[in-house]
Amino acid sequence: MIRELEQRDQDGANWVEIREERIPERQRWSIRAAHWRTLELARSVFGETVSLRSGAFAPRGAFQGLVHLEVPFHSLEEHREAESTFVSLASADELLGQVPLVFIFDPVPAASPTRRAS
Repeated sequence: MIRELEQRDQDGANWVEIREERIPERQRWSIRAAHWRTLELARSVFGETVSLRSGAFAPRGAFQGLVHLEVPFHSLEEHREAESTFVSLASADELLGQVPLVFIFDPVPAASPTRRAS
């Protein structure tokens, strides 16, 4: 259909150009929706103190975005278990399956209870 419109008249060619301009905008919104879904999943696994930053990453090739997740860090064992759980949930998620992202986990030391001096 697009080729037919291009060959028929100038109006068809303009329609194709406009449609191609909207694709990146649509892609930006799908990436933004994937960021929100990522934050929701990360908070369900790591806790409510998770924050998300998106990196400057042009959506080309296999991956469409770079996401930094600042997650609380208690111990290496807990972190690895939570990270594994998150990656498992993200890979099974329908939205994140359509918008593949690169996840970077930035561990933030969790506040430990203060000890009283005796």
